[in-house]
This record gives sequence, structure tokens and C-alpha cells, in this order.
Amino acid sequence: MSPIPLVDLAAQDAAVRDEALAEIAKVAQGGHFILGSSVERFERWLATACGVRHAVGVASGTDALELGLRALGVGPGDGVVTPAFAFIAAAEAIAATGARPLFCDVEDETLCASARTMAVAVERGRHLGLAVRALLPVHLFGACAPLAELQALARSEGLALVEDAAQALGARDASRLAAGAVGELACFSFFPTKPLGAWGDGGAVVTDDEGFAQRIRLLRAHGATAPYVHRETGRNSRLDAIQAAVLWVKTRHLASWQEARAKVAARYRAGLRDLPLVLAPDRPPPSVHAWHAFVVRVDGRRDALSAWLDSRAVATRVYYPLPLHRQPCFLHLGEPPCPNAERACRTALALPMSAALTAAQAQEVIDAIRAFFEA
Repeated sequence: MSPIPLVDLAAQDAAVRDEALAEIAKVAQGGHFILGSSVERFERWLATACGVRHAVGVASGTDALELGLRALGVGPGDGVVTPAFAFIAAAEAIAATGARPLFCDVEDETLCASARTMAVAVERGRHLGLAVRALLPVHLFGACAPLAELQALARSEGLALVEDAAQALGARDASRLAAGAVGELACFSFFPTKPLGAWGDGGAVVTDDEGFAQRIRLLRAHGATAPYVHRETGRNSRLDAIQAAVLWVKTRHLASWQEARAKVAARYRAGLRDLPLVLAPDRPPPSVHAWHAFVVRVDGRRDALSAWLDSRAVATRVYYPLPLHRQPCFLHLGEPPCPNAERACRTALALPMSAALTAAQAQEVIDAIRAFFEA
């Protein structure tokens, strides 16, 4: 058996390599490497894809989250609710503004935060004396969190809704709203393994609000209103022209890559559905799952299954081994238990997933997992 990587970027990007290199050559010939027309062209595409008026390219998805929160005025003394089962970027961005992350549990079926779980954290934050300012749900593994109910909660509580859509470009919710189209702000990552990945780091904030877009443009460039004139302290966080050129080329393949990942997911679901593991819930149309990752849950035997697959050259990854409220950097907050998030950390395992994964490779993964349970 040939090794099966978790994400085969080399195979996926082979289809776009020559075109991307040609676009990079145009950037080099023009000599404009920071912001400029390449970035503006990609920003226009992203705003249109999300159904909003503005997109602002920044240096990473994490910067997108922090600058988005700063644009909302979040800072010391504030609280922002975010799920305990997610990558650290959202919580890290909240802390970087001086605000406090308020961790909420996730729903056991979807592994996403809901209005129910976030409302509990909102109430707790207020009891702590915080000015709770925003909900920051994560569209996990490529599936939208329940946007309609989260928007209703945000409106009823007078809160902003900020979408962490880093893993979900191309996803749509049950109302067919695109990930990024509902919140006051939404944040994307273009880390190479994301549904639309650069050849390096990159990110963006999308919004319908011109004021927020202008503020983020200011913050991404040292808070400068003119050369060497700074209205406030910002940072150096700009999507560079080379990455924007690569992303522009890849936009034309986003739909076909999404379709390819969906076919892999369908094969996994068909081949694994009778085994003693939990599969991601089906998202029937008009919902669209971006399938950034295909994660199964295995009670009691997750690590043994991972080791078994590793011995057969099938790569896996644990997303995530430790919930955010139990990370060493957040222990001082004394956050309460989040049982579903903690259970997910003990049971979740990501299988190989990429647009380049062949049907034969997917079947090898299925066969190896079936052999584990038969053994």
C-alpha cells in the first residue's frame, strides 16, 4: 500500500501549478508585491462569492479574527463567546484584543456551537461582570454552524455575530446562505490545507458594512491614514500580491474541488456506516458541506485505530486533543466543564481528505478501518 497522506496538496495543486506560476511571474514583472491590483481583484471575487459588499485581505486567518474584533470595538472588560471544541485561533484572537474568551459547549451531533450552548455562556459572562459583546461561532470541518438561530440570539441579546469561516469557504447553511454572509463580519483563512489554500499564509475579513471594512483596511496597515501618519496603532497584516495571484487562479477550481471532496465523503459514509463509529451528520440540500475534514468519532478505541492506520501508511490526525477551556494558556480563567467538547477531544479522528484523493485510495482507507474492527 502506498502512503495515503491526510491532505495531498502536491497532487491537488498539480492541475494549477503552471497557471499559478504564470500569475506569479506577472506580479514579479509588475514589481508590486504588497496589496495592489492582484489583491483587489481577489477581494472583489471573495466578496461576491460570499454575497457581501466588502472583503479585506490580511496576512492570516488569525489576524482576520483579531482585526475583525478590533473593528467592532472589542477590548478589555469585554467578553466574546466561542466554542471550546475548535482550533485556538478564535480564542487567541479574543484574548489578543484584551477581551475574555467565554467558552461554550458544542452540540454532540454536529460538534458546532448552537444558540442553546452560546446562551449559557452569555449569561455566565454577564454574571462575571463582563460586557458581552459578540458571538464567535466556528464553522467546523467545513459545515456551517446554525446561522439562523445564532443570528436570532445575537439580535435578541444585542450582540455582534462574527463567523469563523476559516474551514468553510464554499459551505452553505440550511437556508442556502453562504458561510460568511450572515454575521456582521466573517473571517477566512487561506492556509494551504483550507478549501481555498494559498502557497503560504493568508486570510480575509468579509462584511456588508463599509465602516467595518474601512476600519480593517486601516488596522491592517499600521493604522495609517497617509504615509507615516497613524490615526491608531494597527499592525502589518496585508495579503501579499503573490498569494492573491495564486488564490485567484484557484478560485476557478474551488467548485470542482468541493465536488471531489464531497464524493470522497460520500464514499466514506457508504463504506463505514455499519461500523461502531460516529460519522458526521448528513447535510441534505440546500445545505452544502465544504468537507475541509472528514472526522469520525470512536469511543474508547480512537488512539488504537489511529495507530492501526498509521501502521498501514494511512495518515490521520486528532482534531483536537485538548478542548480550549483546558488549554494551559486558558486554565487561569477557571471555565466550567464542556462535556460534549471534552468527549469529542477523546473520540474524534480525521481521515484522509482532499480533492486529489482517488476512489481507490478512499477504498483502501475504508478497508483498513474495517479490518481494524474485524480484528
